[in-house]
Amino acid sequence: MDRREQSIGSRFVSDGRYGTVLYVGEVPPTKGTWLGVEWDDPSRGKHDGSHEGVRYFNTSHPTSGSFIRPKKAEFGVSCYIALCERYGMVDDQHGGIIQEEMFVKGGRNQLTTVEVVGAKSVNEQQSQLDQLNTVALRGMNIFGCGPGNQLERNAPNITELDVSQNLLSSWEDVANITKQLPNLETLNISENKLRLPTDPVTLQSSFKRLKNLYLVRMGLTWDQILLCSSMWPHIAQLHVCFNNITTIAQPTETLQDLEMLNFEGNGIHGWDEIQHLGNLQRLTTLIVNDIGLVDIKFCDTRLSEKTPLFPALKALSLTKNKIAEWSAFNELNKLRGLEELRIKLNPLLDHPDQETLRQLVVSRLGTLKMLNGSEVTAKERKGSEYDYLKKYGQNWMKAGGNQDQEKNKPSQEFIEEHPRYEELIKKYGAPEDSEMKQQSSALKHALISIFIDCPYFPDKAPMSKKLPGSMTIQKLKNLVQRLYKVDVAELRLSYTSTRKKNGPEFEFDNDLRQLSYFAVESGDTIVVRWT
Repeated sequence: MDRREQSIGSRFVSDGRYGTVLYVGEVPPTKGTWLGVEWDDPSRGKHDGSHEGVRYFNTSHPTSGSFIRPKKAEFGVSCYIALCERYGMVDDQHGGIIQEEMFVKGGRNQLTTVEVVGAKSVNEQQSQLDQLNTVALRGMNIFGCGPGNQLERNAPNITELDVSQNLLSSWEDVANITKQLPNLETLNISENKLRLPTDPVTLQSSFKRLKNLYLVRMGLTWDQILLCSSMWPHIAQLHVCFNNITTIAQPTETLQDLEMLNFEGNGIHGWDEIQHLGNLQRLTTLIVNDIGLVDIKFCDTRLSEKTPLFPALKALSLTKNKIAEWSAFNELNKLRGLEELRIKLNPLLDHPDQETLRQLVVSRLGTLKMLNGSEVTAKERKGSEYDYLKKYGQNWMKAGGNQDQEKNKPSQEFIEEHPRYEELIKKYGAPEDSEMKQQSSALKHALISIFIDCPYFPDKAPMSKKLPGSMTIQKLKNLVQRLYKVDVAELRLSYTSTRKKNGPEFEFDNDLRQLSYFAVESGDTIVVRWT
């Protein structure tokens, strides 16, 4: 059957609105058959399933029910019919493109016709159904697979299938489609309202190669997802965005191969719920955007230690939450291998000085390599951590910190606020008193005493210069050009830090940046080479 007949539990669409049939029969005193339906949008209905004192069905919302005539409901087509409609051969020289509808609107609303070149050849290629790998059938009003094994016979090589926003009504409907696609790895069934399976394990063979699954806007709770999860034995990526997930139970027997999990748009709120996923040994990417998260805390782990939870996690996205305290980043530093973080649209970072905020985040997270999609280079980390030491140096001293290691005893309160501070001192050395003093805006206080050395002249002593920290690398090259009579275009400049004897050289890789950007300090040496 390529078209579904009306029955209880069937999904339908009417005038662009979706719903579920809950009653089929007469509604006295009127004659003929009525469909008692529950609309997905409660504002579309009128009642809760009762009419003139008689209850015909029950709804989940007091105003989501109504009665409609069968002719007003469309119950959809089979997946195979939808596939042929979308990708089948069109006997038309334009490959199904309506030329009259192809135009762009210019100035004064003038319409210019656009000629679509190659549409027929694309249609011919796509119409070879057995060659299709990626198939998008969103919004095609699909109710199920249809009769026989038409999909398996005609399109067996589909690896990625999108059947979101259709008329599928149960997981059995989905399984009857996927069992005909032996190579299917990615499935999107978002925005379908599915009845839960009575025995999920029996459907497992229909999803045996499935790795990526999208279950977006389906009204699911986490317990319902866990109930279904035995169907997907090898799932690696799971998107459950904008559902009804508020609590999270720990997966114990299923979802153990998960590498990526996306919870965006759910009302989870508490990090303690997220921690229940901490024993997923292969989870490398976790997306918890827009879930109302206020704070992050690993209560079972001290600030100086790494948590045993999330052992493989490398990428975390916390965009559009309510994080307002730096303590959240101190807690994130407890993760063993966090390399990538997205943290935009949180109250803590709602500040005009985004560069300084970025430096503070980098300094608090020692393993971070990417922040908000931008690479954290070795130079940026060094500069950020240097500035962090200086910024909080006076607080450190007031809390009992001291350049003399034997006298260095910062308070527990300071350590809790800045758990990486002692680690950074070991890495770069304690900040000097002069570095911690409030700097005057006068030029003499902004000058950096540096040395300029060229390894091509080993017998020549390094030159001493005082340069403003605001000097760009381009202006520095102009100065060096005058000193060594070398073409600016051939110059290659780097520097070594006085803090690290025999330490590495750091290349100046951006002529528009200032010396202060590279964290050049008094006593450092500019190394001059040319090609």
